[in-house]
Amino acid sequence: MRNAAAVLHALVEARFGYNKPSRHGRSHSNGVRAFLFGERFIAMEDIARFLHEHPFFSQAPFAEIQRLAHLIQVKQFPADFDILVYNGKLAEFLYVVRQGSVDLLRESEHGVKIYDTLDEGGVFGHPSLIRGLPPSVTVRTREETTVYLIPAATFHQLRQDYPAFAQFFAASVIERLRSPLLARQTETSPTLFQTRLRDLIQRSLVTVRREATIREAAQVMREQNIASLIVEGTPPGIITARDLSNRVLAAGLSDNTPIAQVMRAPALTLPAESMVFEGLMLMLENSIHHLPITDAGQVVGVVTHTDILRHQSRSPLFLPRQLQRAQSSDELRAYADQVTVTVGALLDAGARVSDIGRVVAVAHDALLVRLLRDAVAHLGEPPAPYAWLVLGSEGRYEQTLRTDQDNALVYADDAPPEADAYYTTLAERVISQLVECGFPRCVGDMMATNPEWRQPLHVWQTYFQRWINTPDEEALLRAAIFLDYRQVHGTIDAEAALRPIVASTRSNRVFLGRLARTALRQPAPLGFFRQIVLERKGGQRDLLDLKARGTAMIVDLARLFALEAGCSATNTVARLRQATPQSSLSEVGAEELATAFELISLFRLRHQYAQIQRGEKPTNLIAVSSLSDLERRELKEVLRLVGRIQHSVELTFQISQLG
Repeated sequence: MRNAAAVLHALVEARFGYNKPSRHGRSHSNGVRAFLFGERFIAMEDIARFLHEHPFFSQAPFAEIQRLAHLIQVKQFPADFDILVYNGKLAEFLYVVRQGSVDLLRESEHGVKIYDTLDEGGVFGHPSLIRGLPPSVTVRTREETTVYLIPAATFHQLRQDYPAFAQFFAASVIERLRSPLLARQTETSPTLFQTRLRDLIQRSLVTVRREATIREAAQVMREQNIASLIVEGTPPGIITARDLSNRVLAAGLSDNTPIAQVMRAPALTLPAESMVFEGLMLMLENSIHHLPITDAGQVVGVVTHTDILRHQSRSPLFLPRQLQRAQSSDELRAYADQVTVTVGALLDAGARVSDIGRVVAVAHDALLVRLLRDAVAHLGEPPAPYAWLVLGSEGRYEQTLRTDQDNALVYADDAPPEADAYYTTLAERVISQLVECGFPRCVGDMMATNPEWRQPLHVWQTYFQRWINTPDEEALLRAAIFLDYRQVHGTIDAEAALRPIVASTRSNRVFLGRLARTALRQPAPLGFFRQIVLERKGGQRDLLDLKARGTAMIVDLARLFALEAGCSATNTVARLRQATPQSSLSEVGAEELATAFELISLFRLRHQYAQIQRGEKPTNLIAVSSLSDLERRELKEVLRLVGRIQHSVELTFQISQLG
């Protein structure tokens, strides 16, 4: 056996060469030694299998990777070894970490800083190969590390032959992270995300003159066997069979009434090249069943809710119909359960989490409005105008499953003395029914049943002014919840009264600075070696809270940037994109955070939906070991992005100098 081992070592040295590192543990040349497992060469099949499991090689046929494996050199470097040196010799290989880890080091006036740490599956050397320039970082082994070396010529040939391979190595961080999101979408439902609205148009457009009467419009609908007509003009209008029922017959209008008097104009439209999912969302959010489709600004056809339902059996468009038919608390609970089922269907279909949140918000808003109207029918008309607000994730259009309730009630300042008793009963009734539908009470009592959060409008204005002008710790916690409000129902315009107060934060640097400090109270969960910091609960040690140590960090940052920019949006992604350039957030930073939010939210939603399917209570704690290698890599990368933005905020708002 010793002779066989000696022969193997001789073959290895003959092929790869060997230079002994200096006494300081660093090589001053490219000298390396071959890596052996138990005195034997690594099987080519093992190399191919390892490479094919990683995203940058997974697009190539396995047979191609097998051929590639025969060209790869396998090297082992000792700890504290400089594989590449900043501004040194050009890289000659694409390096893939097989075992161990390396640090990417950058030098600055403040010394050497670890920019990143790569472990198993990490790649480096490609910037130098692509640009033909010396390395922009020093790559130093943290421990004894085994690396696969792919020759430069082979690397460039792979980039030429496989666009996905080239995209991975040439694209920005944002594009790399978006690619798996888009892949999940395009691999699933062709109807929702790959079909254009143009493809759902069933028949030629039928129009009617603006001067036509209601009788003439009804006759055309009967003759053509259709339920809607486009009304000619600029802008075009639309009249539907439902409009004839609700706006004509129910209103007692004559059939000689001009159609222009009852049509809806301008009609909501979408371009013919829009995706079906865009049309579905517009219909759902506006409670319409007929959507005019345009080409070059001209209406060319109408897509109906039936056209979409025909292609999507579990479409969210079924939800309003189910809510209308619900008569008992059991049927209302079934509706709420169906919303959860719809979330699963959209998740399976590859919908973005932000779009799923919009669907859920529309569905939950409809349920809430139904409960409020039922309560008013039971209690009698309110003694004064009021508004029902939703807060937190629901206020941001980001509630995807049934989480705790967060709501508030605002009523007019001139309400009579008996108003509070009425609204107390109203709130208790509605919130109890929401509990029956599966929405638990807020453990922090942030609900309209709490007298503190059921107040006249002037009291709410005082609340907001105090939280902003006296930003102590409690005020900042309140602001983080209530500044994400959204009015769902009611005749008093609470938003118009409160938004100017919120907008005043733009010039309040004390408030923004302390809000920034609050936003950084939970740092990105990355350790000194840029590894994900995990939690332990019970017997499980590899847990990560995807809310507290994930989405909540981005929500807090987005709120800060939106207030700094004077942006009134409440949705996290909308806040990020609308905050630039009026805030300290760059356009690239906004896109990075938006992509990070979408990806972490996707992991969280899939985890929670799987728990519900198993009959478990959904949680935010996920076992990182349950994620694939690619998902762990994606998660680590987005957390790095968040950490970098947090550091920038710390410097911009001078957190260390705040009192």
